[in-house]
Amino acid sequence: MRTKLTQLGFFFSDDLKWKDRDDLLNWVCRQANKAGFAIVTPRSSLINPMVRLVCERSGAHKVPKKNLKHESMGSRKCGCMFMVSGYLSRKTKELRLNILNGVHNHAMKPVFEGHMLSGRLKEDDKKIIHDLTKSKVHPRNILINLKSKRQLCMKNIKQVYNERQQIWKSNRGDKTALQFLISKLEEHNYVYLSRTQSESTTIEDIFWAHPTSVKLFNIFLTVLVMDSTYKTNMYKMPMFEIVGVTSTDLTYSVGFGFVTHEKEEKFVWVLQMMHKLLTSKMNMPRVVVTNRDTSLMNTVANVLPESYAMNCYFHVQKNVKQRCILDCRYPLGKKNGKEVKHGDVVKKIMSSWKVIVESSTQELYANALVEFQDVCSDFPIFLTYAMITLNEVKEKIVRAWTNHVLHLGCRTTNKVESAHALVMKYLDNSVGGLGTCWEKIHDMLVLQLTVIQTSFGQSVTVLEHRFKDVTLYSGL
Repeated sequence: MRTKLTQLGFFFSDDLKWKDRDDLLNWVCRQANKAGFAIVTPRSSLINPMVRLVCERSGAHKVPKKNLKHESMGSRKCGCMFMVSGYLSRKTKELRLNILNGVHNHAMKPVFEGHMLSGRLKEDDKKIIHDLTKSKVHPRNILINLKSKRQLCMKNIKQVYNERQQIWKSNRGDKTALQFLISKLEEHNYVYLSRTQSESTTIEDIFWAHPTSVKLFNIFLTVLVMDSTYKTNMYKMPMFEIVGVTSTDLTYSVGFGFVTHEKEEKFVWVLQMMHKLLTSKMNMPRVVVTNRDTSLMNTVANVLPESYAMNCYFHVQKNVKQRCILDCRYPLGKKNGKEVKHGDVVKKIMSSWKVIVESSTQELYANALVEFQDVCSDFPIFLTYAMITLNEVKEKIVRAWTNHVLHLGCRTTNKVESAHALVMKYLDNSVGGLGTCWEKIHDMLVLQLTVIQTSFGQSVTVLEHRFKDVTLYSGL
């Protein structure tokens, strides 16, 4: 098939003059992009002011001696004849352009977004990405910033991610990911503990805590809420987080444990490491709130026997509702010949369940339980499940028992789940190493602890209006 030739020499002018070599190259590249192709420099010299510029598709493809890694690999080379050269005029001492051949033997490219040459990051672009990455700007917002500053910006999101990866590698230097993590923990005076696999140097579990968080933990250890979250790192290690509550009702992160799996012996190790943070072994958390993870519940009972173990009533209620939806159905949707909506049945049963959970005394609990049994009398399978559940967790979720301990309003794991959400917001993705996780968690902790310290200052200097006429606070 005959190749169609395209004359594009009219995009370039031999009448223009430039004082600087870079100005000449930038102008030629811009004109080439407008025409639909990219320019490369096959031969140039810093000593000789002459520079030769050709189309990126000039020359012939050289077949490699080794086999290609991927069958889909190819070459852009097609023997394009386009060529221009820049030279220094002896008379004016200025750079000029000479069009040697303005013909192309290939179709032009209409779009250059993400092109390997035209979309290449410049030093100014790299500096912008570095500064914005340091300021924790999301990659898509970095790309928007680049495009807003340059009208003909041809960068794409992949180039931003690649440059961010290069920044991370340069920060790490020659250190391995683990060496970098340990060096950062020591540099910022973190308390960290780890253990390796038997007869190996591979870390199996690691736990770290910010030095200020350790101080807060020794002061505010009345209530602890703990839970695991996932998709935080490239190793797929669950992140076990422990949070506490300050006197100003703010949540602080006690510590973070990255473990290989969620089994009882892992939870035991993390809680033992947390216990080492206490300066006085006589002080123990009064209340520990968890979900209904059997391994975690057993661990709390064994490692923290003096603490009152509570369960998240919301998770218990959620499980009860799921069983209610499955088990509480009337045959053909009718009761005594009357049509009954399934949703109304579930709503009535769950309302009765909530009355049980919110019962403030044991007498009210007994009355609510009788009413609940009456409401569920038509569904014996569900009633059996509900009664077994209540017998197991009533002292951990029902107000008649939990109101006798100082739980500071923490009857659910919402505080730790909110902390998880904040961590995930900082992490951005789940493919980073432990070093990356630490850097972003550290940034989160710096801001979290700043807010807590601010609340302490305000609580000392500001007297709320509602307390001004109270005798107890009149001396403040």
